[in-house]
Amino acid sequence: MSKDQQSFEEMMQELENIVQKLDNETVSLEESLELYQRGMKLSATCDATLKDAEKKVNQLIKDEAEDEENGKEVNE
Repeated sequence: MSKDQQSFEEMMQELENIVQKLDNETVSLEESLELYQRGMKLSATCDATLKDAEKKVNQLIKDEAEDEENGKEVNE
């Protein structure tokens, strides 16, 4: 799977690895900057993925509530 097609879990694991590498004091400045940039990109992608999932869950809850409400109207 390419970096652009990573699952959410894979991106989170990569983020954890980046944090560990950045905590290592032997990482060069150049490598630190590259890791930081990659981490920021992953963070933004994960955030967007979570927001999208939240929207879907909220829509499912709304749809279920509407279905229940419509079911009550039919039974009344």
